[in-house]
Amino acid sequence: MKAAEKYRRVFGSMSHLKDQISWTTGLSNMVEFLAWEPKQVLGITKKQYVRQIIEWATHPELTGKNIEEIEQSIIKKLNTKMTESEQLETYSTQTMGICNVREAVRRVKFFSEDYLNKEFDIFLSLCSDVYLDLFYQQFINFEPSGSWSTHGNSGMFENSTELKAMYMDNLAYNNQANVLVANELKLTGQKNPDQILKYCLMYEHLLEKGFIEQGTKFLLLFIGGDALKQNKQTLVDRELALCHKRPRKYQHLLRTELLEIVEHLEVASISWSALIEFNNRYLVENDTCQVEQKLLKGFHQSLESKSFMQLAV
Repeated sequence: MKAAEKYRRVFGSMSHLKDQISWTTGLSNMVEFLAWEPKQVLGITKKQYVRQIIEWATHPELTGKNIEEIEQSIIKKLNTKMTESEQLETYSTQTMGICNVREAVRRVKFFSEDYLNKEFDIFLSLCSDVYLDLFYQQFINFEPSGSWSTHGNSGMFENSTELKAMYMDNLAYNNQANVLVANELKLTGQKNPDQILKYCLMYEHLLEKGFIEQGTKFLLLFIGGDALKQNKQTLVDRELALCHKRPRKYQHLLRTELLEIVEHLEVASISWSALIEFNNRYLVENDTCQVEQKLLKGFHQSLESKSFMQLAV
């Protein structure tokens, strides 16, 4: 039985992007992220962690020691390593090394892009349709109708669609308005050199598998420390130039069918600061309920606490 089949058997699946996924799924996705990325908890990769324990346990100084003595020696060494790596300043950029729980939480809360992605998944799944209509209408034209469903990069999405060629951050889809928005989140990093073409590959896959409808409008929205400085054509030309330089690796991104999707794709960007400004205007200009007010303000508080917002790097 394939891994995707095992996942669907245990957790279920979706058959279309219009399927509504509960916001509580974002919590299990957070657990999933930590389970797949134990480095975020341990401070080093699982393989490195195991190797370190083996090296300590087989050190000549422990020759002839019993299990309890070996255990105490390793615990002492682990505690020393954790003490050495712990940072007592919120935004200390030292984020490497075996760590204790407090240090692990500091690293993911203030420095991890993956953690931000999961927070954004929950945030977007709780936003009202009115909010999403107004937010996305800044970047793409459509008639506001129907409801939005949102999907994070999770086991549910990956194992339902069986998309293996790339990983997305977050998708927002309105079936009635026939609009798909790919939200690509960045802390301060640049877009990947083949990212636009890969999102077109994703669109093609979702269309072929019946997860979106024919003629669905497609927006790739970059949200990061700064807005993109180049227009769509410049960005696409650079990606195509890279692919032509390495045709054996990127042949799958140079197909005519994919380039047709590129023609219809819209690319836009917004900074996190501008997103907060939009949200503040939205709160002033719209009759929002108390729940949505708390949602937006709470997301602002978490976003403003991130290291890239505080350190301006």
